[in-house]
Amino acid sequence: MAAKDKKQSVGPITFMRQVRAEGNKVTWTSRQETIAATIMVVVMSILVALFLFLADQIISVLVRMITGVGG
Repeated sequence: MAAKDKKQSVGPITFMRQVRAEGNKVTWTSRQETIAATIMVVVMSILVALFLFLADQIISVLVRMITGVGG
């Protein structure tokens, strides 16, 4: 049986300092980049929703034509 690796315990103050230091290393996006990315996500979501809606309608019509069920 392998011995468990014990992680070194740090206090809450040390932990918060480490978190702040790591947060300072992050390259944050600008407000303009965030707005542009959000707009792209909304546009792509709408396009996918429209595509799925149309695909569903077409498949529904085809199934009705093949089975003769529905009206």
